[in-house]
Amino acid sequence: MSRKIILVIAISVIPFSFPVFADDKYITDNISVYLRRGPSTNYGLIGSLKSGDKVTIIDKSDDGSFTKIRDEKNRLAWIESELLTNTPSAKERLPLLEEQINTLNEKIINLDQEKQTLINDYNEQLKTAQSKISQLESSKNELEQDLNQKNLQIETLNKEIDENGQNLMLKWFTRGGMVAGAGLLLGLLLPFIFPRRRKKDRWLN
Repeated sequence: MSRKIILVIAISVIPFSFPVFADDKYITDNISVYLRRGPSTNYGLIGSLKSGDKVTIIDKSDDGSFTKIRDEKNRLAWIESELLTNTPSAKERLPLLEEQINTLNEKIINLDQEKQTLINDYNEQLKTAQSKISQLESSKNELEQDLNQKNLQIETLNKEIDENGQNLMLKWFTRGGMVAGAGLLLGLLLPFIFPRRRKKDRWLN
């Protein structure tokens, strides 16, 4: 009976005897680890752990080849140190990875939505710009047509002015010629209409 009491006291004291080793480790993936009563393969088995199980480090053997652990069932045992890892198993990392993937997917969706919004805005601005360009081209064509019509009108007016100027000059030349001809004719006719008296007649008077 006293041995059982001593064993219970020893077990309860052991976790506080080595605080420096109180660290969490994980059983490496894809293996099953056997729990032993002591730090050697010569000790008997007391159970096993599955890959990815979490354990707490209690102590290490002198050569470091075995580690004393406490599992999640509160069992104390020794296992080979090389079977422990600081990285959680894939089973425990999977939910975290899935959460990260979901977060990344949400970011991708948001980026896609932002990209689509930018594309829609760009297309809308492009349509507006194209519409303005079409309006400007239409206005340009109308102005060019109006300019061509004005140029034709100016050319027509210039031709009319030239023709009117030539006609006016022709009229003036014609009138001048007629006046000159009339004067010449009058000069020829006046001596006959009003003949001059002879000088002797003047002396007789």
